[in-house]
Amino acid sequence: MHYSPEDGKWEIGKNATLLSDLRERMTPEEYAAQKKALKEFLCGDFSTGNCTNSQGRSISPMKATPSGGKVLKVRWAYPGCGKSGSLRLVVVAYCEQLRVHIADAFDRREDPDDEDIRDAVSDL
Repeated sequence: MHYSPEDGKWEIGKNATLLSDLRERMTPEEYAAQKKALKEFLCGDFSTGNCTNSQGRSISPMKATPSGGKVLKVRWAYPGCGKSGSLRLVVVAYCEQLRVHIADAFDRREDPDDEDIRDAVSDL
């Protein structure tokens, strides 16, 4: 099945405050373009038919939630962040439900460890 950004439901969790900060630093057009690009990137992964595939160093499957979500650590570089910049997103994908929840966002220098990821998805 081929997924597109218009499919399903996309959510940003309350802990992903770094995305709100990023939104404030971009124009509405830049933010909309980045949001669309991220959705297209994730849809490319979901369209492989296996929501747990690794995409090199960009998408790393981590674990599953008790509710059936698949936890992914996603590297996302946005314009102007430089080579050492970018975000690390904790994404929970509910592939069968066509639902994606961005549970948390970290600056690259704060690369989330297992405990951070566990905390990010503890209420899902």
